Amino acid sequence: MNRNPILVQPPVLYPDFGPYLTYVEAVKSATAVRAGINNTPTQQQYANMVLVYHHILVPLFDRFGKLPIRSFFRCPALNRAEGGSATSAHLAGLAVDIDCDSMRTVNNRQVYDWARQHLDAEQVKLHRTKEYLNPVWVHIAYRNHETNQLLTTNRL
Repeated sequence: MNRNPILVQPPVLYPDFGPYLTYVEAVKSATAVRAGINNTPTQQQYANMVLVYHHILVPLFDRFGKLPIRSFFRCPALNRAEGGSATSAHLAGLAVDIDCDSMRTVNNRQVYDWARQHLDAEQVKLHRTKEYLNPVWVHIAYRNHETNQLLTTNRL
């Protein structure tokens, strides 16, 4: 069934995060539009997204300029459609994926290396695929525990 993408866009319930990121940018998803999924966060999830914006994205964007966001908040239906983990921090609004493939000034490896050294993150992961050996995106989860995991994963 074809759905009108305008009708499945999440309503704008919350204010923009700041000069670097609008609310709509943070919840947009081509997968959600195609599947008719309403990717609207709860108040708590939005509050978590505000923390990620200020503690993860602002320092990154101050360092590198605005970077392309591949994925930020994902409701459970969108997370399943994207093949995400059932325990993904994206579900709580506590993780963001950055993809610099389209940029000339910075690459995913540089963002990963800088994030590991400078951000208060629970996870900093550099994702690859079998077909594409260069890093495809950087996953950064805001620290909400005492541990600091610094991981490199291969997504098969």
